[in-house]
Amino acid sequence: MEVDDREFSRVAAGRRQAEAWRNGLIVLTAVLGAAFIVRGRDDVVHLAWWLQWWVAFLLVVAFASLIRAVFLAYGAASGESDRLGRDIDATKRWTIAGLFMIAMALLVVWLSPVAETARPLMKVEYDAGTSCGPVSFAHDGYLVVTAPYVVGPGSVVDTKVWIPVDKVSRLTEVPTCP
Repeated sequence: MEVDDREFSRVAAGRRQAEAWRNGLIVLTAVLGAAFIVRGRDDVVHLAWWLQWWVAFLLVVAFASLIRAVFLAYGAASGESDRLGRDIDATKRWTIAGLFMIAMALLVVWLSPVAETARPLMKVEYDAGTSCGPVSFAHDGYLVVTAPYVVGPGSVVDTKVWIPVDKVSRLTEVPTCP
């Protein structure tokens, strides 16, 4: 009788542990999923395209791992006593793998350089002439055109042309600068 009672108490304790893991994993997966859905793609959109795909892959693998861990915990909580210990150990391994993948995705987002965004080329006509290049606006009423300047044979330097906004007569986007 004593052996049966010990075995029963061991199985009952293992099932309680598996139920706790199952419930915790369900909450963890739901919270992480909600956080990623609410947060959106703001941090990822500025990465290079291949890094965006890498982050997406890591997150898909992470959530698949966490879902696998939830099913293993569910099986351990309601399964047979001879697989109980193995299922709990497997649940822990899959949970750690899923959290590791999420951490890797976060590191990729935080530590990766952002992709360079090309500003459109603009042809700016003003009372003193024409300039062409990427345009930005200065806070003090000037339009700044970054234009190439030929210094010598095969040597080009970017120069900034400051044009008062009230002197601009026409601003046109062009595919290439002349």
